[in-house]
Parts: sequence; C-alpha cells; structure tokens
Amino acid sequence: MTGLDETLRSLVAAEVGPLVLRIDRLTALVEELRPAQWLSVDETAKRLSCSIQTITAMCKRGELVHRRAGRRLLISAESIRPTDPAEIATLARTARIAERAARAGT
Repeated sequence: MTGLDETLRSLVAAEVGPLVLRIDRLTALVEELRPAQWLSVDETAKRLSCSIQTITAMCKRGELVHRRAGRRLLISAESIRPTDPAEIATLARTARIAERAARAGT
C-alpha cells in the first residue's frame, strides 16, 4: 500500500466514523418512535399460550392495552412483552387459572 492509499484511508475513516455513530443514534430514535404493533386476539392468544376467551377477559379487566378496529379487537404487542421473569411466571399462572375457570364454566 502506498502512502497515498494510507492517507486516503485515514481521511475516509475520519469522515465516515462520526457519520456511522450518528446513523446508529438516529436508528435508535426511529425504533423508539415506531408506531405500536397491534395483534389480533388469535395472535395474542398464541403468543401467550392461552385461549381467545382468556385474552378477551384480560382486555375487559384492563390487563392488556387494546383498541377496536370495527368489530376486531386489537392488542398492543408492547402490552404482552413482560421482561421480568417473575412477571412472566405470574402472567402464565393467571392465564392457566383463567383457562381452567373458563373450561369449568362451560
């Protein structure tokens, strides 16, 4: 490699480096501003491994962020993403109990 090649590489790296950092920061901001993803009741039930009736009941109790689109009930994907292992276990237990209660009632 010649001295000119090395000089050009260092100049390009000096110019591009800050741009790469800025692109990374902007990408993170876009991710934060991205609109919420909405899931159907069926998709939510599959993700939480419970019945459609359990999801509907959880919405009625205000446990899931949801909205209506005509006759469809849509659940925010953010509201079904617990991060704490204890919270995950509690949600799973609650869903199983509600599932059993629904089966016993029918």
